[in-house]
Amino acid sequence: MLKQERHQIILDKLKISKKVLSGKLSEELLVSEDTIRRDLKELESKDLIYKVHGGALLKENRVLSYDERSIADINEKKKIAEKAVKLIKDGQVIIMSGSSTNLELAKIIPPEINATVYTYSIPIAAQLSHHPSIEVIFMGGKLNKAAQVTVGIDLVNFIYNISADICFIGTEGIDISRGLTEPDWEVSHIKKSMIHASNYVAIMCISDKVMSVKRHSVVPIQKIDAIISDIDPNDPIFNDFRDFDLTII
Repeated sequence: MLKQERHQIILDKLKISKKVLSGKLSEELLVSEDTIRRDLKELESKDLIYKVHGGALLKENRVLSYDERSIADINEKKKIAEKAVKLIKDGQVIIMSGSSTNLELAKIIPPEINATVYTYSIPIAAQLSHHPSIEVIFMGGKLNKAAQVTVGIDLVNFIYNISADICFIGTEGIDISRGLTEPDWEVSHIKKSMIHASNYVAIMCISDKVMSVKRHSVVPIQKIDAIISDIDPNDPIFNDFRDFDLTII
């Protein structure tokens, strides 16, 4: 069983019972208690659980602030950005979600690229304002101060009327059966509108988001064109995704 699968099972059990025991998890998942302890330690480092003696307790999900997101898994996000930037071509109309991975992408767009970028992220818009050849269109709405992005129905309606060549979307979960999912209902609708408005959909996700499912559906897997991850594209975790003619980068 892959580590990501164990993590999801542990989180699912916590949602039901609010508490898990290391010994019992070891028996059920057929791994050593040392492995379970490492799993719990990693989940705690991501602010998902409280690790206690002999097990763990549920920690309710919360929206991370922009400052927290911008430093979390930074090396992985830079690796994803370096792959994603190769999809950007001269003359494109691009939509970027408010993910911190997209901020890393915005930092490395070559200066000779002439394109138009739509975004609802204040940090991404500010970063691209220094680019010599990018036209930046900031999409307004109600400001989520913690996340430094705009939200709301006005934003969703604005995006639906755009015609974009490509969108780059960060995600909290992508899975074969549920497709793209998000923990926040409002965010799920914003990302759905981005996908509707774009000819090519590139999902950017760190390894622990692959084969992960959140509460609110965005789109089925068939609506996605590419997955850009910090994982090796030949990793077996992507085998089932290839059945849907997805490009794995």
